[in-house]
Amino acid sequence: MNYQIKAFAELTGVSERTLRYYHERGLLVPAVASNGYRSYSSQDADRLQLILMYRQLQFSLAEIQQLLALPPAERLTHLAAKRDELTKQQAVLTATLAQLDVTLQNQTGGSQMTDQTKFEQFKQQAIAENDQRYGQEVAANYGEQAKQEADQHFAGLTKAQYATMQATEANLTTALQTYLAQPQLPSEAAQAAFKAHQTWLQTATPRYSLAMHRGLAAMYVADERFVADERFVAYYTKLVGNSKAAALKAIIEYYAIEA
Repeated sequence: MNYQIKAFAELTGVSERTLRYYHERGLLVPAVASNGYRSYSSQDADRLQLILMYRQLQFSLAEIQQLLALPPAERLTHLAAKRDELTKQQAVLTATLAQLDVTLQNQTGGSQMTDQTKFEQFKQQAIAENDQRYGQEVAANYGEQAKQEADQHFAGLTKAQYATMQATEANLTTALQTYLAQPQLPSEAAQAAFKAHQTWLQTATPRYSLAMHRGLAAMYVADERFVADERFVAYYTKLVGNSKAAALKAIIEYYAIEA
């Protein structure tokens, strides 16, 4: 079926001005009659659907032009990947809302919660966020079963174990700050930083090993997703005032040696 620009604008909810602009940019090029009238087809409607979806996903028009130039199979793969990403983001948001509801309920005196319950949602939130960002990498390196065991282990942490993790993070902060003031291996500060990080991992994961510790340190520095992850950068900035994890990697590589 063919539509003139006015009918196509009414059908799609996209203004005639925008349709003309998309035509000028080469994003959506309808047939043009000898009298200069634009005629839009069902195929144009399919293409406009893609454009609107990409706009909803916050792509720029220049990026959309590149995406539209891809073969159809690649476009489908890209859209499917975006859907997976949004699904994971939705899971994180759902966990955040549940965490907020629990906090509001407790802060307003709406329920009698145990201390364990108060922090349960925070653990679930951490699991959801880690799964969104690094779940595939962890499963690929250590296996899906190991990943599930790690998630179950973290979800089952007691209040005391959670407190241990917080205390060791504070120790890691102090030790790394001391080490960076005078970086030297070996040193008391470097060893203290390694021990703190080791204790944190031993508490957080069910299958700690020195080899895993070394591999994780290497991934911090080498894996582009960690390097580009603003949250990860912010974490290390909070710890040591430096966005790079290279110092901790060097410490781990020095001390995480099999006896």
